Amino acid sequence: MESRVSNAPAILAVIRRDGPLSRAAIAERTGLSMPTVSRQVAALIDADLVREAPGRAPAGSLGRPRVPVDINTGIVAACGVHIGVRTVTYGLADLRGNLLASERMPTPERDAFTRIGSRVREFLANWPHRRIAGVGLATGGQADTAAGLISHQRLGWHNVPARDLLQREVGLPVRVDSHVPAMARAELLFGEGKRFDSMLYFYARQVVGVAIVVGGQLHRGPGSIAHLPAGSDVPCPCGRVGCLEATINVHTDSGRLTERAETIGRAVAHLRDVVNPEQVVLGGQAITEAPAQWITLLHTFAATTALPGADVLTMTRFGPDVQAIAACTTVLGDVYANPRPQWT
Repeated sequence: MESRVSNAPAILAVIRRDGPLSRAAIAERTGLSMPTVSRQVAALIDADLVREAPGRAPAGSLGRPRVPVDINTGIVAACGVHIGVRTVTYGLADLRGNLLASERMPTPERDAFTRIGSRVREFLANWPHRRIAGVGLATGGQADTAAGLISHQRLGWHNVPARDLLQREVGLPVRVDSHVPAMARAELLFGEGKRFDSMLYFYARQVVGVAIVVGGQLHRGPGSIAHLPAGSDVPCPCGRVGCLEATINVHTDSGRLTERAETIGRAVAHLRDVVNPEQVVLGGQAITEAPAQWITLLHTFAATTALPGADVLTMTRFGPDVQAIAACTTVLGDVYANPRPQWT
């Protein structure tokens, strides 16, 4: 017997990846029966998660089984808040991960969640016709997703009850995650990752991080890569010399962007050699805001990797919006995994 619990996410995933699709095409791709597909599509339409797109139907086709359905980007949306070392970014995204709007503010030194929550409430008041599925909170620190706690050494936070604090301010469900897994999930749902079975995601800004996708599933990565040896003489706050994160930050602050690109290229090559993914995606402003150094990074990567095929490397398509989109995806991922009416 076909499982009703798993049918809706499977159908929604197929529409997200390949839509618009007819009900017949959905049945073919999922292996589900036409009655099951029709019933589930009707429920997803009622939940405002998908919509019929009759203008996209093939010429001469008749009947609802041939009318395409697509993701409904006009009603349900997710809010995202990214807390960085220096900047807080918050935004709103539709169900295809398109960023509708975003704003920034300096990271508060005190009463952080009261101040952030106030700004987010004002921001969401501009979108009265959107149904907000929740607020995703992403940060470069360590997140306990189940308990909603955040620890961030550079912000001086240890097990801060971030979910409860922000939820109290905004009056919406809040989902907490570390930002690099959230960025990798954004690639998996809406970016390069949806085309590959395995992917390595590398992020560099004020902090560095990595996440891995295997079998189309997100894994949280090999812990921290902040102290991966970079071969430099830069002192690190940890007491050692040449750690990756400290090296990238010194190169950024001193304007040594070519050296920074070479450092990133070597680090990514070593990680690629260990994981051997089909695709490597790079994100973060240390990469996306330095297009002139992209060729240097590619050449260094190619010269360092021991595996064949240096064309696996690509830059995220989300550019400077990656933090906001990743935070929104913290909620959007749950919508796609559990497309229940209460999300809307």
